[in-house]
Amino acid sequence: MTERTTLLCEPQRLLLRAVTGSGQPAVNAFRRWRSLVPFDKIEHSAMRVIPLLLALVKREGLDDPDLLRMKGIERHVWASNTLRLKQLFQALKAIRRAGAPFVLLKGAALLARVPDMAALRTNGDYDVLVDPSYMAALRPELEAAGFSMGGFSFEDWGSELQNSPTAGAPISLVGSAAEVDIHWRALPHLRDPKLTERIFKFAEEGALHQEKVPIPSLAHQLFVSLARCEPWDKDECLTRILEVYFLLSKCADAVDWSELESLIAHYRLEACASGFFEELVAGTGVAIPAAVRRELPPRSFMLQREWKARGVAPSRRTHLQRWLLDRNDELFSRRDSSDWRLTLREALLATINPQGINLSAIWQSASKRAFGQPDGRRKFLYGFSFPESWGRWTEGRLAFAVIPLNDEQRNGAPVEIRGHVLNARWRRTRIFMAGGMGTSKMKVRRRQAEVTLWLPLRPLETLGGDGLLALWLPDAVSPTELGISADRRVLSFAFHRT
Repeated sequence: MTERTTLLCEPQRLLLRAVTGSGQPAVNAFRRWRSLVPFDKIEHSAMRVIPLLLALVKREGLDDPDLLRMKGIERHVWASNTLRLKQLFQALKAIRRAGAPFVLLKGAALLARVPDMAALRTNGDYDVLVDPSYMAALRPELEAAGFSMGGFSFEDWGSELQNSPTAGAPISLVGSAAEVDIHWRALPHLRDPKLTERIFKFAEEGALHQEKVPIPSLAHQLFVSLARCEPWDKDECLTRILEVYFLLSKCADAVDWSELESLIAHYRLEACASGFFEELVAGTGVAIPAAVRRELPPRSFMLQREWKARGVAPSRRTHLQRWLLDRNDELFSRRDSSDWRLTLREALLATINPQGINLSAIWQSASKRAFGQPDGRRKFLYGFSFPESWGRWTEGRLAFAVIPLNDEQRNGAPVEIRGHVLNARWRRTRIFMAGGMGTSKMKVRRRQAEVTLWLPLRPLETLGGDGLLALWLPDAVSPTELGISADRRVLSFAFHRT
C-alpha cells in the first residue's frame, strides 16, 4: 500500500508504538515522534492520549521540555471526561423517557467495558445510537431537558437529517461546550438499516459509574471502529485503532471472530479491515487470529479501486470516484438501492464540464430518474451537505434539488431561491443553473455574500409537478482554503430556509 492508501502516517505509527509499548522500543518511538512533531502542532487524536505519553515519561524516567504542559493536559482530560459523562447521563435520561432503544458507541462503549480509560484518554463527544424510528418521540424530551442542536435544527430531526451524509447530530446543554452525539446509524457511509437492527439485537450490558447501559457486542464494536476508517482521515484512524487496541488488550478472548468476519465479508470491507489490522498488529503487537487475517486482503480489482478512491477526502473526490463508491455501496448492501446517485454517463459528463457546457444534458439524464410525491418542501438529492439551522450548503461542484412549484411557476414563471455564497475574495463566483427550460449563468461579484437565483423550472410529472434544479459550481472552495475555519468541505451556494 502507498502512503495515500495506508491508514496511518509515520508519526502516527511512532505515537502508536510509544503509547502501547514498553521499555526501550517505546522510548525510541516516543523520542522519534517528539523530534518530528512540534508540541503546538499535535493533532487531535494525539492530544487525546497525552496521559498515556505522560505515563511512559514517568515510567521510564524521561525528561521532556513540555512535561508541565503534559501534566496540565492530563488534569484537563480527567475533568473534561467527568463533565462529559454528566451530560451523557442527562441525555440518557431523556432517551429513556422517550422509550427509545439505544446503544452506546465508540468511546462511551469502551469506557463501559474498560472503566480505567477515564483517566487515560480524552473521550471527545460521547456517541449514542438511537433506534431511528423513535426520533420524533425523542425530540421533545431532549428539548424539555434543555438540549439544543447547535448548528443543526430540531426541525430536521426526522428524515431530513437521517437521509443526509451525516450519521448523527450533536446536542448540548445551554452554556456547555461538551456535546453528546445522537446517531440514527452507526456509520456515515454505511446506511443499511439491517446493521443497526443487528447491533441492537445482540447488544450486551456494560456499566458507567455503576449505571447499567447497553453496549454493542465486542464483534460489533470492533466492526464499527474499523469500518469507520478511511485512508484520507488518518487522525480518525489513529483514534479507532487505539480504541480497538484497548478493547483487545482486555477482552480479546470474548470476541466472536466469526461474526466480525461475516460482517466484513457481507459489506465487502476487506480492504478496510486488512489495512486496519495491519496497522494494529505492526504498531501494538496485539494478536489477531491468523485465519482472520488470511481472508482479508482484497482480490477484486473494483475493491482495490474503491480503496484508492477512499484515500481522497470526500470533498476532493472526482465525479467518477464518487460514482464508483456509490455503485459499490449499493452493490454491497451498504446503502438503500433507492438512494439517489449519479449514473456513469452523468459522472462522465460532469468530468468534462468546466464551463457548464454539459449541464443541460446532465439535467435531461437526471430528470428521467427523479420521482416522488410533492409535499411543499425542497428535497436535496445529490451534492448537498447536512442541513443546518439556517439552511443547507451545496458540497462539491454538482448538485441536484427538487424544488416545489406553484401554479404560476408551473406555467413558466421563474423560481426565486435565496441564499449566499462562499466567495473567494480574489475572483468572482460562477453559478450555472439548469431546470429543463434552458440553462442560466450567474456571476457573483467579489465580496458579495447574499444571492438570489432566478430560473424557470419545467414541472415533471414524476415529481407531481415539482421541478428539478441542477447546479454547476466550478468555483467551489473550502473554508480552510479561505482561512476562515478548519472546515474542509468544498462549499459554494447555501440555500436559505424558506
